[in-house]
Amino acid sequence: MADSEIRVGRISSVNYETGMARVTYRDKDETVTSEFPIITNNDEYRMPQIGQDVLVAHLSNGSSRGAIIGTLWNQKYSPHETGDKLYRKDLSREKDAAYVRYSDETGEYLIKTANLHLNGVNKTILDGPVLEIGANISMLMQSDVIQMDMGEFLVTGGESNAVNAQIKTDVEIDQKENVLKMMILKAALELIEGLEVEAEENIKIKAGDKVEISSSGSLSLSDATYQTTLTEIMERLEALEG
Repeated sequence: MADSEIRVGRISSVNYETGMARVTYRDKDETVTSEFPIITNNDEYRMPQIGQDVLVAHLSNGSSRGAIIGTLWNQKYSPHETGDKLYRKDLSREKDAAYVRYSDETGEYLIKTANLHLNGVNKTILDGPVLEIGANISMLMQSDVIQMDMGEFLVTGGESNAVNAQIKTDVEIDQKENVLKMMILKAALELIEGLEVEAEENIKIKAGDKVEISSSGSLSLSDATYQTTLTEIMERLEALEG
């Protein structure tokens, strides 16, 4: 029985459906082997390219039987990124198009791809002391129920310091200091019909030249001591003038 043999060859053809490939040996007059299976690395699918150097293990029952162990780095196929404490798995043939990367020096695990889809069939958890989501163009949140539990809620307008708000449904907000309510009223005051503004202590309205308060029905004014309408005030003023 012949001894097993490990050789370096070059991929000549790839059978993507079966996960097998043929290998050419340059030191044997470019002879081409039969199709050899490629080691799966625990069911990982990554087929070599034609012309790429591979390591082949021939079985002890003859050179016609063997398995392709894996690809080899060389001057033509070199790593895109190197380092002692670096793990990187390229997912695309194009340089830096899609890959996963972890660095022991920074502790950062990076996933880079053109489109990323995280699909938790039952539940998806993003957990950490600091969670940052950055969208350069837009961000869409779709959910039947959104529940937020937070100690502080801040909204900023970025470089322009402007927040554009549109309210297109009935909104009910309950917050002890009324911070959220006043923030939304300030951003979209003109969008709300039948507006009600409540404050436990003070309401301050400032305008440059003129403030107009109007009502098609009755305009009522009240505080802790008095309650009256604008009509009653005008009637008493007219009675005093008379």
